[in-house]
Amino acid sequence: MVFKKNNTLMRIRVFLFILIFYAQYAVCQQINPSIGEKKITILYTNDLHSHVEPLKVPWISHTRLLGGFANIATLVKKEKATNANTLYLDAGDYFCGPYISSLTNGEAIIDLMNYMNIDATTIGNHEFDYGWENAFTQLQKATFPIINGNIFLKGTETLFWNQPYKIITIDGVRIGIIGLHGKFAFYDTTSEEMVMGIEAKDEVFYLRKYIDELNNKVDLIVLLAHQGIPGRQSSSGSTDVARNLQTDIDLAQKVSGVDIIITGHAHQGTPQPLVSNGTLIVSTDALGIELGKLEISYNSESDKITVYKNTLDYLFDDEVEDDTTLLRVINEWKQKIMSITDEKVCIASGALTRSYSEESPLGNIVADAMLHAYPEYDFALTNSGGLRQDVDAGLVTVGNLISAFPFPNTVVQLELIGSEIRALFEHGARLTNGVLQVSAGVEMVYDEKKMVGSRMIKCIINGKPLEDRRIYRVLTSNFLADGGDGFTTFRHAKSKKKTNIEILQTMVTYLKTFDEYIPKKEGRVIKI
Repeated sequence: MVFKKNNTLMRIRVFLFILIFYAQYAVCQQINPSIGEKKITILYTNDLHSHVEPLKVPWISHTRLLGGFANIATLVKKEKATNANTLYLDAGDYFCGPYISSLTNGEAIIDLMNYMNIDATTIGNHEFDYGWENAFTQLQKATFPIINGNIFLKGTETLFWNQPYKIITIDGVRIGIIGLHGKFAFYDTTSEEMVMGIEAKDEVFYLRKYIDELNNKVDLIVLLAHQGIPGRQSSSGSTDVARNLQTDIDLAQKVSGVDIIITGHAHQGTPQPLVSNGTLIVSTDALGIELGKLEISYNSESDKITVYKNTLDYLFDDEVEDDTTLLRVINEWKQKIMSITDEKVCIASGALTRSYSEESPLGNIVADAMLHAYPEYDFALTNSGGLRQDVDAGLVTVGNLISAFPFPNTVVQLELIGSEIRALFEHGARLTNGVLQVSAGVEMVYDEKKMVGSRMIKCIINGKPLEDRRIYRVLTSNFLADGGDGFTTFRHAKSKKKTNIEILQTMVTYLKTFDEYIPKKEGRVIKI
């Protein structure tokens, strides 16, 4: 009896010892990574849009400047100097923005990016704003890797850019980096005239294809994606993260095997990574106002990312010292084009701002300028997505206007019936691509809470209600006339005539008629 009791006590002691041992072991595992853990830091940007210098972002600060290539370069160099396990990746759209891109067809941007220590970037739709042949010419000047695997020469199986992915090894961890452009985003926001000769193919098919090719060759797969809905071009931000990145969430659900998606196009920051089907999805708010930092721990035994941390802080110019070399090269490029950019146009008594959902001072100028050039037409329309930068009050220069409207779009003369115009306004009222900005004499009122397709509740054209059967003479850009930004109804115009006159030139000519331009809202586009 005594023996049995002692035997039982011994078993209890052994059990408690084992229990305590494993509890301590589990705590150690939680605090200290196992031997198979590797820590990797991924710095990332997207949609830099040629903002080589710091800029004002009204929805963050009215006084402090943010971003700039020289600031980003400083932070990347600093991180890589202190942490060898660091990558810097970019998700495309580095062309199109301030005049330094437009006046050099992107050449200056590639030259400046060569100093930024980039490990890989993909191609965005705005790389084609000056034509796909030009894009190929400029991208060849890059000393950093550029990857894309689903843009082809039209009608062929030949890739436009013959590097669909790249393998980089960090501390023994093999990372496969794939670059893809969403097919919808490519055709939705790319000028038809600029991409004739190339085509985007299904990103889901090619993502699966490249994952299969990388199978057994890599430990982690990172996708640099440029897809989804276009970024809001307005003076206010957007925080609807999941909605704006729904395309990335869906892609991760459709295709397993991607560990991380760094995405662009939506201009939507992710303070916390989205997680879809085990895939981490991250992005910045664009324009270089943040340098994203994703820190991960990869366990080679389980072949999984076990821990991750994302940092997305605003990059204030007054907190970071410029990279001196890059700053010097930026100034050299600015000096080359100063004779164009410094030309005075007029004085603006107030800021020329943008809006995605209603009338804006800058939108008024673009539309009024086209109508000023062709006053015999009924009215003019332009897309909110084409307005890329606010213009401060005070002296307005040609450089300011190029940065505000950086596209080489030209004026097109159309004949549309009233029902087609109604359909165009209704598409704008969806707010997927922003409302149409209109010239003086147009009043459009819509209710965002109504059903899509039935939101417009009032439309007046030059004092009279819109008539569905009447033919109207309308001015717009070649981008919209070709159905850009989803405004496909423009393609059904009864007549279409190209003027080959650049919209930028009409803006310069129009504003030069004012000694002082006084921006004001007139109730042209109203959201209820």
